[in-house]
Amino acid sequence: MGGGDRQSGHFGVDEGGSCAPSTNSTLGETVEAEALRRLRPTPTEERRLHRVIRTLIEHTARNIEVVRTRRSLGYNIDIRLVGSVAKGTYIRKPDIDIFLMFPSGVEREELKAVGLEIGHRCLEGGEELYAQHPYVRGGFMGYHVDMVPSYGVVDPSHIISAVDRTPFHTEYVKANLKPEQRDHVRLLKGFAKGLGVYGAETTVKGFSGYLCELLIIHYGTFEAVLEHASRDWHAGTVIARPKNEGGRRDGKGSKGRREPLVFIDPVDPSRNVAAALSKEKLELFKLASKEFLKNPRIEFFFPNPPPLLSEEELKIKLRNFVGIYFKKPKLPDDIIYPQLRKAALNLENLLRQYDFKVKRKAWYANDEAFVALELEKKELEKIKLHMGPPLHEKRHVEAFIKKWKNNKMAVEKPFIKDGRLWVKVRRKYTDALHLIEDFLHQINLGKNLNEIKNEMKICNGVELIKFNEFWSEYFCDKYPWER
Repeated sequence: MGGGDRQSGHFGVDEGGSCAPSTNSTLGETVEAEALRRLRPTPTEERRLHRVIRTLIEHTARNIEVVRTRRSLGYNIDIRLVGSVAKGTYIRKPDIDIFLMFPSGVEREELKAVGLEIGHRCLEGGEELYAQHPYVRGGFMGYHVDMVPSYGVVDPSHIISAVDRTPFHTEYVKANLKPEQRDHVRLLKGFAKGLGVYGAETTVKGFSGYLCELLIIHYGTFEAVLEHASRDWHAGTVIARPKNEGGRRDGKGSKGRREPLVFIDPVDPSRNVAAALSKEKLELFKLASKEFLKNPRIEFFFPNPPPLLSEEELKIKLRNFVGIYFKKPKLPDDIIYPQLRKAALNLENLLRQYDFKVKRKAWYANDEAFVALELEKKELEKIKLHMGPPLHEKRHVEAFIKKWKNNKMAVEKPFIKDGRLWVKVRRKYTDALHLIEDFLHQINLGKNLNEIKNEMKICNGVELIKFNEFWSEYFCDKYPWER
C-alpha cells in the first residue's frame, strides 16, 4: 500500500515523510519550489494534524460505543480516514474527512439517523449537509471535519450510495501514487486553486482533488500534466488507466460522451471523474497551462485579488442590471447554486418574452443571495413595430389582418412596408422591474427559492453595490495570473 507509507492502525493515517521535500531534483529553485514552500504543510503542522486525527478517531470510537449501547445496535461501525489527508496529498489548512462505515444490511434511514447522531456528538457546531444522504460538518480542535455515514461495501461495483466509492478512491491513490509524486499533486491542486478551477462542486465546476491525483498518477509530474493539457486535450478527450497500471492511454471522445474531458474512474469504469468539469473551466486551465510553461510565475498559484471597484465605478457598471435579492436559506452551496442558475435562466426567458434584451447574468450567495441580469435597456419604448408575413403568403396575411385590425393593443391598422405587413403595437410592459414584480410568483426559481418568494426584493443593480468583492471579480477583464 502506497509505496512505503507508514500507517497508524487500520485508519490510514500517513505519518512519516508525506510532507518531506520532493526528491525530484528537477523542481530545483524554481517557481514550483517557491509554490511548494507555501503549499506544503510544515513538519510542525504535520505533527499537530496527526495528533488531532488520532484524538478525533479515539473520540469518535467512544461516541460510537455510547450510541451503540443507547440504541442497542447489534453491529459495529468502522471509522475510516479518507480524502487527501489519508493520501498525504493535502495542502496547508486541510479539512479532515471521516467516514462512518456501516454494514451493507443496515437500512438507509437507520444509517442516516445513527450517522448524524454520532456526527453531532463528535463535532462542534455541527451542521447537516446533503450529498446522496445527510452528513455532518463541524469543528474539532481547530480543524473543519466532515463526518459521513456510508456503507462498507467490499466491491466498488456494488456500491449502495455514491459516497461508498470514496474509500476505494483513497486506497487506489495510496497504492498507485509514488511518494515523490505527492508534491506534484500539491502543485497541481495549488495551480488549479489559483485559477479558480479547483473543486467539483457546482459553485466551481472544476477539477476535484481526486482528479488531480489521477492526473499525476497518469502523466507522472505536474509539468507533464500542463504539457498534455495545453497540447493534447481536445473536446471529449478520454483518459483511461490501463488495467495493469503499467502505462497510460489517451484517446478522442467516444460516442455518447458530451463532457469536455473524460477520465475513466479506475475504481468504477462507468464513471467519469471529470464529469463536473465545465468547458469554460477546462479552457481556462488549458490556456493557463500553456502560459505557465512559457513564463512560470508565482501568480499562477497565488494570484493577486482583483482591484476593488469604487462605488462610482460600480454605479456605472450596474446601471442596467435588474434582479432579486434575499436572505440565503440555510442550504449548502451544492443545492442553492443550481437553483440560482435556474432562477437566472427563467428570469431571462421572461424578460426576453417581453422584448428586453439580456446581455449577461450573475448570481451569488453568502449570507445574502441575489440573481441579477444586465439588460440592453431597463425601459423600452411604449410602441413597437410588430412584423407580419410577406404579402405572397395570402393565408397568413389574412390571419394577420384579422388579428390586428381591431385589436386594442394595435395603435393603428396593419400597413405594408418592404413587401410584408407590419403593425404598431402598444407594449404591455415597458419597465423591466414592473414585469418581474408582476410575474415573480409565476416563475419557477427552484424548489427552495420558490418557498421564500415573499421574502425577496426586486431591485436595480445599484442596490447590489454592497457585494463589491463579487462584482470586482465579475467585471475584472484580466486572467488571475495577470492581475
